Amino acid sequence: MSAVGGAEVRRARVGPSILLALMLSLVGISTANAAAPHQATFSVLVPIVAPAGSSDLLTAEELSALTAPGGSWSVLARAAISHGATLAIDSRIVTSVESLGSDAPAVATSWLESVKQSGPVYLPWGNADPFVLAMTNPPFRVSTIQLSEISGIPAGSIVGWPSGLGGNDRSLRAIQQLGYTSLITDDENFPDTPGSISHEISTKVAEAIAPGSTTDIRALAMRLRLAGGAVVAFPRDTHAIDSRRATALLDALFVNGTRARQFTPTSVADVGTFVVHDVPEVPIRLLMMHHRMDRLVSSIAMDPTVISTPRLRRLCVVAGGIGGPNFAANVRSLVRNENSYEEFVSFSLGSDFTVLANSTELPLTVTNSTSSDVTVVATVNATSGIVRIEKPTQKVLVPAESSVQVTFPMSSVANGRTSLRATLNTTTGLPISEPAFVEMDVQAQWEGVTLFVFVGLVSAMLGIGIIRQVRDRRKPR
Repeated sequence: MSAVGGAEVRRARVGPSILLALMLSLVGISTANAAAPHQATFSVLVPIVAPAGSSDLLTAEELSALTAPGGSWSVLARAAISHGATLAIDSRIVTSVESLGSDAPAVATSWLESVKQSGPVYLPWGNADPFVLAMTNPPFRVSTIQLSEISGIPAGSIVGWPSGLGGNDRSLRAIQQLGYTSLITDDENFPDTPGSISHEISTKVAEAIAPGSTTDIRALAMRLRLAGGAVVAFPRDTHAIDSRRATALLDALFVNGTRARQFTPTSVADVGTFVVHDVPEVPIRLLMMHHRMDRLVSSIAMDPTVISTPRLRRLCVVAGGIGGPNFAANVRSLVRNENSYEEFVSFSLGSDFTVLANSTELPLTVTNSTSSDVTVVATVNATSGIVRIEKPTQKVLVPAESSVQVTFPMSSVANGRTSLRATLNTTTGLPISEPAFVEMDVQAQWEGVTLFVFVGLVSAMLGIGIIRQVRDRRKPR
């Protein structure tokens, strides 16, 4: 155990004794005093987080299906707002709707407006765990300012929700430096922080509102009311929520004078002990190393955000799934699929070709797909000594959304076949794309041979013509 800024950080594992305590506490809830003199008061947090998907933003069709009457988000938000529960909205959803502008479905625009008017908590993009995004060297940690840049949500309004699966003894101090002023805390990960979510009760609620659950919702609601109130959160993963069962639970909970109060995130300054459980350090390290590379490569652009924004958005979605069973696989998939930056800058060498001259030029086309000018370094090398590249490395400025052709002078040293290897790098030498190869057949002497043959043929034809002319003149008339 260590202390950082007055806050203790522990690593813990859920053991048999804790599980037994949770089982015993269930009995305590069910046998609580039914004659409590005060009305039960609940603070309920209802998160709505966008599904991972294959693109940065949700499509109009996806938004329509989720926010139309009867859609899962529509049902969940209406129930939460009508009962005074607090919504926690994934900033990715807000950006997806607003980025469509006038093309946004009317149902999605109306739904988002009602959510905003309810006074929601704004989560980081993809509900990314803030402690995961801080588990790297200080220059490459993700701040609330960067999260604001990719979403449009003001930095001061973004509230992190630690999962308890990421972090270390420097995390609390780090997130303060990254701009977080408040967090969503629960009493398992923050056991001595007042006002935290009840992990035990939230777990029972999650079981009751899960798709396919057979839990008696009315009985559970009655036990919760008898317990006298609590701070409760629905599951972080919206897929784990059956919106109709969630609505039924809220309907059953807020009856007979049971009151709701606004959920209030915990000020970072008030956070005490922070407990983490079985942190998957290897996948997190791999994920944040990938982010470090993204940040470094994005410097090729005059506006680095044209590269860093889509990359950070996808990384945040993966970081938000740290509690899922496929987190490590999702990290590996992200790193494997984004091992180059050819979606932003690419190049083409053309097809294989034959060289008949002693010197020639190799054309290379660099294409910039971004909305910002980029500066890259193009390099071409021969894999053998058959040809010599006079200037193998050239810095290239490519205007936004355009292509530039670069030529590499080279000379032939000998005949034969060889390969040329071309790469694109940053000015500091970091690779931007996978190497490209082109096969070359060098027959440099053919230029001289062809000239010799041509001159010989012309001379022979002239000679034959002269001889015939002389013969014709000698013939008697």
